[in-house]
Amino acid sequence: MKYLWLHARRWYLSHKPIGEPLRSMLRTQMPQKSARFEETEFVALDIETTGLNPATAEVISVGWVLIRDGRVALDSAESHLVRPSGGVGSSASVHGLTDTVVLDGEHWGDVLDQVVRVLEGRVLLVHHAGLDKLLLDRLSMLRYEARLYVPYVDTMALELRNQQRQHHIESRKSLRLAELRSHFGLPRYSAHDSLVDAIATAELLIAMVAHRKSTTLRDLLA
Repeated sequence: MKYLWLHARRWYLSHKPIGEPLRSMLRTQMPQKSARFEETEFVALDIETTGLNPATAEVISVGWVLIRDGRVALDSAESHLVRPSGGVGSSASVHGLTDTVVLDGEHWGDVLDQVVRVLEGRVLLVHHAGLDKLLLDRLSMLRYEARLYVPYVDTMALELRNQQRQHHIESRKSLRLAELRSHFGLPRYSAHDSLVDAIATAELLIAMVAHRKSTTLRDLLA
């Protein structure tokens, strides 16, 4: 029912005078829920921000990579620095992006336009939608006067559902990207680089799917 609602909402908004390229993206057909994982294209995306509150945080870096034919398509990888309206503050100690580094960054709206274009006909993939997806929705409202209505998969939520089914909920730390990658036997990468984290999330989803007997998009959606 949720997917049907999403489809109806996209159809409704695509006939409204909202900004491009969101209007064009909403008019593209979404992947079928019954499609196998290998038949679906995903946009693994990560955002580095000035804070952890999606209602106030500013974007300072965005990275993404496609999953195509069940594999990470490294030739599709992109990373963009974004110039915030103010300074990066104490967040620089987390991601290493200082005021000087982001000074030559792009306008967040221009980068969002590129994100929207790459999402046409694809599924958004994030780790912790409570930050990245909500932040994208807020920026989409500011830019296009409509939320970013796309199907999305959250690897954190996917693992939480798995633990709940097994009645084995571990600490929140066990749901972090690095810990989950370690659990699935994936190598450790340096954290808090938007492109590296996007690739790490893509690899994590592929590993999670490999541990299932059969996976369709319906099994993965948030």
